[in-house]
Amino acid sequence: MAKKRIAYIGAGPATLYSIQTLLKLGEYDVEVFDMNDRAGGACYTGIPQFRFNTSFIDKLMDELTAAGVQFHFQTTVGKDIPFCDLQKKFDRIVVAIGAQVENMFGLEAKGGCIAGLSLLHDLNIKHMHDFYKENYKHAVVWGGGNVAMDCSRSLVRIMDDVKIIYRRSEAEMPAHKGEIKDARDEGVIFHFLENIKEVLRDEAGKVTGVKAIAMELGEPDASGRRSTHEVEGSEHIIPCDLVVAAIGQKVDFSILDENLNLTSGQHQSTIGNVLITGDAYLGPQSIAAAIKDGREVAKEVHESFIETER
Repeated sequence: MAKKRIAYIGAGPATLYSIQTLLKLGEYDVEVFDMNDRAGGACYTGIPQFRFNTSFIDKLMDELTAAGVQFHFQTTVGKDIPFCDLQKKFDRIVVAIGAQVENMFGLEAKGGCIAGLSLLHDLNIKHMHDFYKENYKHAVVWGGGNVAMDCSRSLVRIMDDVKIIYRRSEAEMPAHKGEIKDARDEGVIFHFLENIKEVLRDEAGKVTGVKAIAMELGEPDASGRRSTHEVEGSEHIIPCDLVVAAIGQKVDFSILDENLNLTSGQHQSTIGNVLITGDAYLGPQSIAAAIKDGREVAKEVHESFIETER
């Protein structure tokens, strides 16, 4: 009987460990499609090298390539190759594109205002450290998660004045405690219980500062964290020439297929024989969570073929 053909879209940790598990369960022909020039996903594009060693990715890549897995890099499904072509060619498709769309909350990304993952891509992939060092001296990072920590810790290696603005207290901050400590030790200044109301610009559209406002904590909201409320009359200006919005990400499946989406509590998507895994399924999570989810999807893929053959 011919081997079943499996396509993975995205080459992050969820995909790599999913394939490793799948190949242990049975014989499959596996191909991977990724828009970047190497494997790793956010480990490669979004996490600074000073914080994370990606050598395990290279080792696993070698293992999978030796096992016959084909990798197609610099290939964007939905642009370079139609999603429907994969549907015709493969028995199952596993979508692992990550949570790739950043929330800007109305901020215009120009003139010294940029999204967090875009900044990290500039520094980690394009190596634009000299550009940022020459053009910016005072940075404000808006957010309290691990992306905000990565942005601030990257920038404090380039410039002396880096501040984080977070609307809750340190106790509610979702970033890892060790990352918060490291950022503080490296010179990042934290402004807790503050929020950005407006980005200020000069006549040429370049950032000159932010209008911030003090916040106070209320009762827990839907997320389980304490809600926040503005303190009336507390607006103040924080001068800066670079604003980095690191305030969350979401998933957009529309580039693949307008009908593709999550189904409640299942890896199976709204399209038959298409499953979703990693951050695309979980939302932004840890690398360990993505790996675990990828392994679970591999078992589901394998079981699905056993069920159809019974």
